Amino acid sequence: MAETAITFNVPRGTALITVQQVITYATALLYYVLLVRILNLSQIGEISLLTAAFVIFTTVSQIALPLAAIRFISASAGTQKPSEAAGVARASLRLLLAVSSPMLVLAILASPQIGIIIFKTSDPTPLIAAFAGAFLVDFITLYGGYFLGLGRYADLAYQNILYFPLSRGFGLVLAATGLGILGIPLGWTIAGFATIILSLYLWRGKLPKPGSFSSRRLLAFSLPLFASTVIVLLQNWGDVALIQGVVGAFSTTGAYYLVISSVSFLSILWMPVSGALYPALSSSFNSKGPAAVATKLGVATRLVNLTVLPAGFSLAAISGTALVAVYGPSLANQAVPFAILAMTIIFTAQSLLLTTTLQSISRTPQILAISAAATLSDLVVVYLGAATLGTTAGALGRALLAILTLFLAWLALNPVLHPPVTRGLAKAILLSAFTAVPLLFVDYVLTMSLNIRALYQIPLLFTLFVTFYIVGSRVFSVFKHEDFVHLKLAMPEFFGGVLVLIERILVAG
Repeated sequence: MAETAITFNVPRGTALITVQQVITYATALLYYVLLVRILNLSQIGEISLLTAAFVIFTTVSQIALPLAAIRFISASAGTQKPSEAAGVARASLRLLLAVSSPMLVLAILASPQIGIIIFKTSDPTPLIAAFAGAFLVDFITLYGGYFLGLGRYADLAYQNILYFPLSRGFGLVLAATGLGILGIPLGWTIAGFATIILSLYLWRGKLPKPGSFSSRRLLAFSLPLFASTVIVLLQNWGDVALIQGVVGAFSTTGAYYLVISSVSFLSILWMPVSGALYPALSSSFNSKGPAAVATKLGVATRLVNLTVLPAGFSLAAISGTALVAVYGPSLANQAVPFAILAMTIIFTAQSLLLTTTLQSISRTPQILAISAAATLSDLVVVYLGAATLGTTAGALGRALLAILTLFLAWLALNPVLHPPVTRGLAKAILLSAFTAVPLLFVDYVLTMSLNIRALYQIPLLFTLFVTFYIVGSRVFSVFKHEDFVHLKLAMPEFFGGVLVLIERILVAG
C-alpha cells in the first residue's frame, strides 16, 4: 500500500452499508416470521436468552477493540501513515487473541452450571454452541473494524452479507429438521467459520509491513469504551432479563424479544449513516478540527430526522396490524409497547449519532458516564413497572433511556461543537403528521369497520405511506436538489438512474 491518504467517501459508504442492512434486515424479518412458526413462544424466550449469552461473550471478550481499531486505523490512514495503521491491526489482533481464547475455555467449563441456573436444564450443548459462535464473531468484528478504518466499506458489506443470511438460514433449517433450539446457535457457528475465511481473504495485502503501535494506547482508548459497551449490554438485555425474572414466563420474554427485534428494523435508516460517518469524523477531527465534524454531523442529522421520524410515527399508527400480520394473533397484545418504541426511535437514532461523534473525538469517558446514568434510569423503570405493566414497562424504560442518552450526549459535545440535533426537525414533524394520521384512520376503518385481515391490509397501508410521504415531501419542500448532488458523485454509476428518479419524485420543481 502506498503512503497516500485514504479518502472516506461517506455517501458511498452509507449506500453500501444500506444495501448490506437491507439484506440483513430482510433476512432477519424472514427469520423471525419462520422462527415463530417453527418454535413456540416459550422456546423463542430461550433463544432470546441464548442470544443474550452470545452478546455478553462478544461484548466482554472484545473489550471494544474493534472500535479502537477503527479510531486509530482511520486516524493513521488520514494522516498518510499506513505502516502505523498496520501496527494498529497487529496489536489489536494480539490483544483479542489474549482475551477471547481463555474466555472461551472458561465459558465452556461454566456452561453446565449456567444451563441449570438460567435454562433449568443440565444439557450445556446449546450454550457451548452459542459461545463457539460468539468466539468466531469476535474476529469477524475485528476485521470489520479494519475494513471500516480504511474506508473499505464494500469489504465490510461482504462480511455481513455472507454471515447474516447464512447463520439465520442454517439455524432455521437445523431447528426445523429435529435439532430444535440447538439448531439456532449451530447456525451461528457454521456461518462464523465461513465468514472468517472470507475476511482473511479480503484482508490480504491491504496494508504494508506493520510499524510499531503501543497496546497501552489501544487499551487507554478502548477500556472506557468497553465499560460503556458493558452498560449498553445492560441497556439491550437488562430489561429482557428483568422481565423474565419478575414475570417468570419464557413466553412473555419471547413476545418482548420479538417486539424489540421488530422495531430494530427501523435502524436501517440510521445505522448505515452512523457506521460510515465514524471513521470520517475521526479523520476530519484529526486533520481539520471540530468545525469539519460539525458540518458532517449536521448533514447526517438532517437526513436521519427526515426519514426516521415519519417512519417511526407511521409504524406506531398501525402497530397492532403490523404485529398480527407478521407474527399472528399471539402478538396482538404487544401493540402498545411496540407503538411506544416506534414513536421514540428518533431519540435512539440521534443519540447514536452523538455518541459516535464523541467516540470520533476520543471522548470515551463521557460516553461511559452517559451510558451509566441512562441505563440505571431504564432498569429502575422496568424493575418497578414489570409486575403490573409487563412488557410496556420495558418499552417505557427504553424510551427514557434513549431520551436521556441524547440529552446527556448533547451536553457533553456542546463545549467542543454545537450538536445540530434540530436540523430538519420542523419539516420532519410536519411530514410525520402528514403520513401517520391518515394511516391511523385507514387502519381503524379496515380493522374495526371492514374487518379485513391484517395480512391483507399491509400492502395497502404501505402504499398509502409511500404516497403520503412523497406528496408531503413535495408539498413541504422537505428535500433539496443539493441533497442528491454528493450522492450522485459518490454512488456507483449503476445507481445514477435510480437516484435521478428518486430526486424527481421527492423534490418539487
